[in-house]
Amino acid sequence: MVRAFAPVLGGNGGGAILNAPSAASWFSYDGATAYGAAKAAAWSLTNGIRLELAGQGTLVTGLHLGAADTDMMADYHGEKGDPADVVRAALDGTEAGRLEVVADEWSVHVKASLAADPGAFYTDLDRGPGLPRR
Repeated sequence: MVRAFAPVLGGNGGGAILNAPSAASWFSYDGATAYGAAKAAAWSLTNGIRLELAGQGTLVTGLHLGAADTDMMADYHGEKGDPADVVRAALDGTEAGRLEVVADEWSVHVKASLAADPGAFYTDLDRGPGLPRR
């Protein structure tokens, strides 16, 4: 999709692309290994296309969120954010020229955990609010 629209944006002096790798790009949980791997690849892709398109004046913003109350998450029984809040954060962040938007407390927690011992994160996976339950 980016390859299709990037030339149009560049021809118009630049613009913005919002990609949503999600907080799942930073961790895995049982039953969603392939999903997490795909999201990790999307995070890397977001970072790469950001570099590729900077010269044409196109901002690439990555959006990271946990569970939002959408049809995709209908069977998920943990905490879910309001999709309007996620959209608001994404648009505000893109308008402000941010490279990354971390849209909810769960995603803030996951990102902060990246610098720590992964054992602590995975030990707490069953206990925190909005976390996937094993």
